[in-house]
Amino acid sequence: MKTVLQPDYDYASEHLLPHLFDALSAHALMLSGCGVAHADEAARLLRELRRQPFPAYDPSVEDVFFTLDRELATRDSDAAGALRTALSRNDLDMTIYRLSARLRLMRAMERVLRLRRTLLNLAAREIDTVIVAYTHHQPAQPTTLAHYLTAVENVLARDTVRMQCAMTHLNLSPMGAVALGGTSFPIDRTRTAALLAFDRPIENTYDAVSASDWQVEIASVITVVSTTLSRVLYDLLFWASRGLLSLEDGLVQGSSVMPQKRNPVALEHARTKFSKAIGVTQSVIISSHNVPFGDINDPGPDMQPPLTSMWHDFRDGLELLITSLTNPVLNREEWLREAQQGESVVTELADVIARNTGCGFRDAHAHVKALLAHLHSQGRTVSALTAADLEAVGLNLPQTEVQSALNPAEFIARRTTFGGPAPSVMAGEITAAHERLGTDTSHHDSLTTRFAAARTHLEGGPL
Repeated sequence: MKTVLQPDYDYASEHLLPHLFDALSAHALMLSGCGVAHADEAARLLRELRRQPFPAYDPSVEDVFFTLDRELATRDSDAAGALRTALSRNDLDMTIYRLSARLRLMRAMERVLRLRRTLLNLAAREIDTVIVAYTHHQPAQPTTLAHYLTAVENVLARDTVRMQCAMTHLNLSPMGAVALGGTSFPIDRTRTAALLAFDRPIENTYDAVSASDWQVEIASVITVVSTTLSRVLYDLLFWASRGLLSLEDGLVQGSSVMPQKRNPVALEHARTKFSKAIGVTQSVIISSHNVPFGDINDPGPDMQPPLTSMWHDFRDGLELLITSLTNPVLNREEWLREAQQGESVVTELADVIARNTGCGFRDAHAHVKALLAHLHSQGRTVSALTAADLEAVGLNLPQTEVQSALNPAEFIARRTTFGGPAPSVMAGEITAAHERLGTDTSHHDSLTTRFAAARTHLEGGPL
């Protein structure tokens, strides 16, 4: 009992009671509508009991359902008996788990939407902020911080769609499936689903109590989002290590020995939270692996604590990241200096050579490699390039063209193709992203209102 029953009881008491009352209240209201005697009294008593402290664990009672069943029976045995009509803990438990996951997923979606808004707000302020993008851990090309941030927001927009799709698979009602084979009583499963704000009943009663795909899907979506944000945190910590980005005072810690240290611990803790969330999702998946389809224990109660840990770690990581990116301190001058003094601009020099000489880009690429080798042999940088250097590798280009090609801001301004980093393009992309975010936010708000109205009705208020 202390190994299984009491921990399950304590978990359910802390996390699942509102959903237990919702599911049973909807069931009672449906039974009343179907003419089952005393079901209306069961609904009334459930509304009364949900406002009272729930009993502590009693070893003589198996779980929270039977505790509630006993409480009902002490008040009205007929009402308790009516409530048990066409009801099993199988369909009840799976309904409770779906209601719990629905609430958690809605909260997670809201935080992802807030992170998207935070990224777009920061991007709008940094359209002209030059950074050097890295590939293979090497400087690659100049771009803007806005270009980077909107790239991340693009991914999160797809993640939002993934969450919305997971919601459509989650938001289905198992109620009325009973143990697995349904019931001979003439119940109305569609009515119960509507009362709980589910989209519809699950068609097959065996599926309703046995499937765990929706939980695995949720865990997979959280893995996808957490993986992306872990990669973003790698970049943020890399920038912080080079003094290109720093956090506000409340988000850093110092050292007990080194007075100069400003450790970006908010970012480090966010990285840890997402790593933990990814790790816990694997236990969710394994809990559904190699389990008989009709056995709901592993993908049922045993899976709930890991899911709770996943939601908590994911929540904490998002909150830390949102706070860190709301008002970071950026060293724009140092970022620009890296672009000006490094070699990340030479792609545009190859483009200029191709346009001005008529040679193909392959040959222009080779010319630039030869030019870099010439400069390296003299211990000089691209920023010190002269006409004589060009002549040394057989090139004759207007000096203004060369200077323009080596200007990071002009490099970026010329990238005006769809999705490019040019400020003239980026402003429109940010506007479009805000519009997309607005649509997703409205969808989330609509669901929130719908689910809240269902809860209010089941608690005793109007629908």
